[in-house]
Amino acid sequence: MCIRDRVSTQSTGEPKPQEMDQNVNQVLDQVQYSSGEVRDAIIGYVQGDTGMNQSDDLVRINVSHSNLKAKFIELRFDKHMLIEDVYVKCCHNCGGGSADTVVLNLLDPNGNFVAQLDDMNKKLGFYAPENGFGIHVLDSDPNSLSAGGWLEDVSLVKKFELTDEEYDKREGTVRKWMQSKKAKDPTWTLEKEMMRRRDPTWEPPVPKPENYQQDEAGIVEMGGRCEVNPGGRRGEVKFVGKVEGLQPGWWVGVHLDDPASGSSVKDGIVKGVKYFDVPDKFGTFVRPANVVCGNFPNELDELDELGEI
Repeated sequence: MCIRDRVSTQSTGEPKPQEMDQNVNQVLDQVQYSSGEVRDAIIGYVQGDTGMNQSDDLVRINVSHSNLKAKFIELRFDKHMLIEDVYVKCCHNCGGGSADTVVLNLLDPNGNFVAQLDDMNKKLGFYAPENGFGIHVLDSDPNSLSAGGWLEDVSLVKKFELTDEEYDKREGTVRKWMQSKKAKDPTWTLEKEMMRRRDPTWEPPVPKPENYQQDEAGIVEMGGRCEVNPGGRRGEVKFVGKVEGLQPGWWVGVHLDDPASGSSVKDGIVKGVKYFDVPDKFGTFVRPANVVCGNFPNELDELDELGEI
């Protein structure tokens, strides 16, 4: 019987539709409130003060194995389990073995020996284990699954190996795919492929000509003070010319006043070639159009005179 029918049959006389709806809503509110209380009570018990409440019949035990470096933290055991079942659980979950070749030692939280679990007919609770106790599995089987590090040492596993000649004979490989791309376009690179997948109309930027910004470089004064943009970084011009290893065109090498303003090339050296002398982290290469020559005093000297550094 639904809630509406129950309210209807319990009412005396013929209730008005408005009264019946109010009664139904009251019953629904009580049901929802009651279920919410039960839910909150269950959550509160399970979480408890530590966030890990449990039945009094359960105990959390740390299990270690003689053949393994790893430890199995806080496995849950029922105190009513027979020792025979404890053996099965430890051997199945913690490194293999069997009751014929394995001995289980119960340890206290400090790792001290408590008892040997050797009576298969007794229950685990007989040995009075508590949370934080340990069980150490001693496996004497030389053919055990965990013997010799086979469950942890991946270097013992034979790797699949393939020679370059064998790999070249295979179809559908990455190498074959890259070779087919380069056969169609000798300048193909993976970077180009990714850019064109994002934008099919993408084309690589046109390389700068060898005389790029040659005119701008002609008005840069060697040895003069300058300001480098963007950022208004000040320094002294140490080099004007082309740089093998950077993009084609003309470059200006600057000895910066502030080492924190340096670029990725900070010592005046590009691919092993020194273009100008400068302390490490004080050098940079910029395009001539970004260099303004003029009377730009060293701001650090000015701040030093003012006693601010």
